[in-house]
Amino acid sequence: MALPGEANHIPMFHPVDIPFRRSPAEYIPGLGWYQDGRRRRNVKPHYAFVWPKDGKNGSTWGRLKDIMTGKGPDIHLAISPDKEDLVYHRPRRARWARHTNLEPIIDHALRPRKGIREKRAGRVYDFRTRRYVHPYPGMWTDAIWQREPNGHFEYPEAFRRWDGQWWQDPFYSSW
Repeated sequence: MALPGEANHIPMFHPVDIPFRRSPAEYIPGLGWYQDGRRRRNVKPHYAFVWPKDGKNGSTWGRLKDIMTGKGPDIHLAISPDKEDLVYHRPRRARWARHTNLEPIIDHALRPRKGIREKRAGRVYDFRTRRYVHPYPGMWTDAIWQREPNGHFEYPEAFRRWDGQWWQDPFYSSW
């Protein structure tokens, strides 16, 4: 549907720092999909499985090994009204690791269903053990690993403790 005067519109481009993009549609429970303040009707949602990387064992075989050993982050389902917006609707790192207390974000991308909520109640992702655990003072709430292949590295370049404090190995910060 053309906007009024669109047929006769001659574009006049000018330089900008950041181009305008429509914000991705957001799902509001009980109300539906909304984009730019307007309700989107007749939405056929697109689904995608999202398998977050925690930085360790990023290769295909390493990640399949994680499934067999019960390590690594959970696989999530992202839902979006537009195929192009699936990246926007994937759970953010703080959300899938369940450390939202350290990086408060508004994210509707991950709403665990009842079964997962009961299974993981009170648990958060520990980047040291690479498992969902009950919080404890020695856990890592985030980690930055070396680039692939990194299987021979025992420790990351940096990690964040349970209190939000980052710790960096000076060897990597001097590169």
